[in-house]
Amino acid sequence: MKNDFTSAAIEILRQTKEGNIISHEEYIGRNVLEHFGLPRDSERRIIVDREKRVDIAMAVVGKGVDIAEVIGLLTWKDFEGLIATIMSENGFRCTESFRRRGNSSIRGMEIDVIGMHDRSVFSVDAKMWGIRGGKSSALCEAAVKQKERTVRLLAQREKLSEKLRPVVPGDYEFFPILVTWMVEDVELYEGVPVVPVFKFNTFILDFDTYRDLVVSYTGRL
Repeated sequence: MKNDFTSAAIEILRQTKEGNIISHEEYIGRNVLEHFGLPRDSERRIIVDREKRVDIAMAVVGKGVDIAEVIGLLTWKDFEGLIATIMSENGFRCTESFRRRGNSSIRGMEIDVIGMHDRSVFSVDAKMWGIRGGKSSALCEAAVKQKERTVRLLAQREKLSEKLRPVVPGDYEFFPILVTWMVEDVELYEGVPVVPVFKFNTFILDFDTYRDLVVSYTGRL
């Protein structure tokens, strides 16, 4: 369901998907621009950075706009930023796009978002897939691959500690997790939770109820 506010917010996302500058502000309205606190640059152009895009997307979905429509207006980096924001708001220290270059002897690796809180490390694969329910074999395959990445992450202790510092030396539990738009409920594949992004905050708050069901790996940092 749309009103003037949500239509204008969607227009902001549409205009800034390929860049961070609003090109036709006359289609949006001053009240909406002021509501989101969008700054202007030295040339008086309105700038919408990734953090603001994430805020706008959350606001639009909160107003009842279909998630599938919002997906088409976001980028992969927006989605990763949304996940990192939710984790940061719950006390996690986060890093995005954690990469290890491959060569002839080791496989390359990239993990979308990694977050640390106390002695737990979430290794998150962000999936902007248009899949509803949990019956797709693609989700099971993705879960297996995320477990493999998380195991390889244990060998990147020095680099990971640098990204998430300060890190208290000791043993940590590493949990592979998939976060997606379109899965409707929290599900488990190969011991890996598949969490819809708009239930991710609740998942974090209730994680102790899932902990014994989720596969984990112990590593020392």
